[in-house]
Amino acid sequence: MKRFIKKLTVAAALRLVHAALVELRWLDPFVREQMEALPVGISYAIHTGHDAPTLYVQWDGKRLLRLEQAPAKTTCELRLKSLADSFLMFTGQIGLAHGYARHSFTMQGEIADVMRLARLVDRAEAYLFPAFMSRRILTEVPALPSSPLRLYGRLILGFLSRSYT
Repeated sequence: MKRFIKKLTVAAALRLVHAALVELRWLDPFVREQMEALPVGISYAIHTGHDAPTLYVQWDGKRLLRLEQAPAKTTCELRLKSLADSFLMFTGQIGLAHGYARHSFTMQGEIADVMRLARLVDRAEAYLFPAFMSRRILTEVPALPSSPLRLYGRLILGFLSRSYT
């Protein structure tokens, strides 16, 4: 039962991170700049452990699309070694830098592209988590040009309208 709850939590967190990145493209100039620098067709995969949820996304030049299945060739992959590590990272108990220091994940692909994904996820976490948590899990808490409440409002509307499916 514990494993099922962790899988469910990680799956929800992956959906939320994708949705946040879609919305932040319109709310945050840094995210917009990072996304517009992505080559068209680049794809990312975040694997969260054996028999655990996976997120596949692809940049089509206008939008970060969530894919149901892995593309023929994934450009960059972030593989978390276990569901337990994934749960810690996606619930804000440890950050990406701490996970890296613990050897909780491996990366495959061009390092610059993988790091761009890491920067985008860090930015999303800065919006999604309260400030006291962000200070603990991020190496540097950025100044946010838009309100996290505005992002939450857009996320609620987006999920209700099924914009992220």
